[in-house]
Amino acid sequence: MKRIPETAKRWIDQWIDPANRWLSVPCSVAALLVLLVMVKSCQGIVYSHSDECRIYRLGYSIDEARSLIAALSQQQIDSLIARQEHDTIATALLNERYFIAGNFEYYLALHKVDTTATLPDIIAVVNTGDFPDKKDKAAHCDTTKGYLMLVNGLHYLDKHYKPDSLVKFTRDYCYENQRAVGPAVEAFVAMQHECKRQTGAHLMVNSAYRSYQDQMGTYKRNDKRYVALPGNSEHQTGLAIDATSLQHPEKWSFGKSEEGVWMREHCHEYGFIVRYPEKQAKLLGYSYEPWHLRYVGKEVARRIHDEGITFDEYYAYYIDNSGSHTEKPKH
Repeated sequence: MKRIPETAKRWIDQWIDPANRWLSVPCSVAALLVLLVMVKSCQGIVYSHSDECRIYRLGYSIDEARSLIAALSQQQIDSLIARQEHDTIATALLNERYFIAGNFEYYLALHKVDTTATLPDIIAVVNTGDFPDKKDKAAHCDTTKGYLMLVNGLHYLDKHYKPDSLVKFTRDYCYENQRAVGPAVEAFVAMQHECKRQTGAHLMVNSAYRSYQDQMGTYKRNDKRYVALPGNSEHQTGLAIDATSLQHPEKWSFGKSEEGVWMREHCHEYGFIVRYPEKQAKLLGYSYEPWHLRYVGKEVARRIHDEGITFDEYYAYYIDNSGSHTEKPKH
């Protein structure tokens, strides 16, 4: 007690003196009130600098602010606040079926470029990479994904890549010597038999596996709207098949034929998808190709068919999405 100033010591002595015990209650109450005021004041200062408060001040409701904070990374939250504006689609995006948190800024940027685009269109365009800020970010195809590897304008194969276990189609199923990976060959044969049973038409393989060098020759000889650059062609994976029929060997007439329609409607039952469907051809950067099949396995093909999405959209959401999505596709 010697270190306590005399004034303070006298005050303490008076406070603990039994004769002055009546002072302890009001003093304690006053001290508590002062403490509460100080705590509340500090809490107010802290809250005013919180993400929730800063987002709220931009015009979002408290619930919207909390939803954004729960869905986005700290870097995205800081970026949103730095915009210093209320974006009308920001929270609506969170409820879209194929929303990917990592693409949030791209969605907002695309909306600024095209304010008439619907939310599903914005999601689809950005997720497939068909957006200026993403087009310059081409990368090697991840071949470890097996049947689900993605090859397109943004994901390319090395010129030395060649799939394992290529199997030849017999002469009953192709116009000339053609090869594909074993499961794709087996699936096509099964599909061909069923198509013939139901339509009477005989499906044929017009083109399947093409090496990088083969694709270079194909690219030089054909219309660039229908041919991918070397390294960007699915044919190099051994998983793509261009199909026609003996009755309709010309590609466009095949697409409108009974067997062409049958194949489009049933190929998912055998693990294939029509890679560039008519409704989404523009989204994928290629013209509609009713003959171009891609093998992805039965379960994935069924989901793509049932959900009405492209393989690029499927890959972005179900495979490449590193957010909270935990469902993994089965081969």
